[in-house]
Amino acid sequence: MRSLRSLGNSYWVALVALVLPVAQSHAQQCVKSEGLSICAIGKAQVRQADETSVLLTNLGAAGTDGASVSLGQATDWTAAYETSSKDPEQKTTFTAVSDGAAISSTTSVKKGDTREISATFSGSGADSTYMVQAYRQGELVAQVSRIPNGVVAARALPIGGGTGPSCRPYYQTVPDCLANCNVMNYGSCAYCDIRCARPIGFHNVRDQALLGACRWIIRDAVTPVVLADGTTVEADELVLTEEVRASGSYPYLSFERILFQTSGGSARLGDQTVGISK
Repeated sequence: MRSLRSLGNSYWVALVALVLPVAQSHAQQCVKSEGLSICAIGKAQVRQADETSVLLTNLGAAGTDGASVSLGQATDWTAAYETSSKDPEQKTTFTAVSDGAAISSTTSVKKGDTREISATFSGSGADSTYMVQAYRQGELVAQVSRIPNGVVAARALPIGGGTGPSCRPYYQTVPDCLANCNVMNYGSCAYCDIRCARPIGFHNVRDQALLGACRWIIRDAVTPVVLADGTTVEADELVLTEEVRASGSYPYLSFERILFQTSGGSARLGDQTVGISK
């Protein structure tokens, strides 16, 4: 992960526009949740929803409103979230910040029943690339390497009929899950008894071969996924990992902030875990 200040890539100039509201957030509304300071970004309003989550409202259509989460010097972060929008297209972006600069982001654009997932990294400057790995129940089923910054890594398709997902979405109660299962006419509703893992995570890779690289982990119910090379698999987890080239990388080993920005309606963020750098 390389500092934004060392990059000449116009893409990161655009991305910094997402980071600039962080400085403004200090004068805006902030709440404490799960021991973390969470401040509104842009025109968003934030309030405590329950003991483990905050509710964001007044989210505009541009995808720049949301929340900034202060973490200290973290090496790992996971969270649960959900978004609500009546717009035909919805954009959700998570951005990791280190030393006040954006070092990585992942974006999900929902278009009807499909979602396009991409990422950006800064470890090798303007020529940064990343790898997507698709897992199902912990088993690697496919991977694609050398994906350029910002290019779509995977397109998630609607589930449709069949045996159903492998777990209950974190935001659903068991009765709501059973009701949805019956509407979808799945062959089994047993998955409603198993709560899905937190759907988003950001990590510093500690393996020596990838030391300093960033990694996003995106989890969902089992769904068909079309990867960047056209391969179609069923997966419940996507791992997006920065491909750091030693000659061009300047690794960061921690990050201090996560930005959550989304468009339209409202959103909820909570159930967060933070690994602290020592």
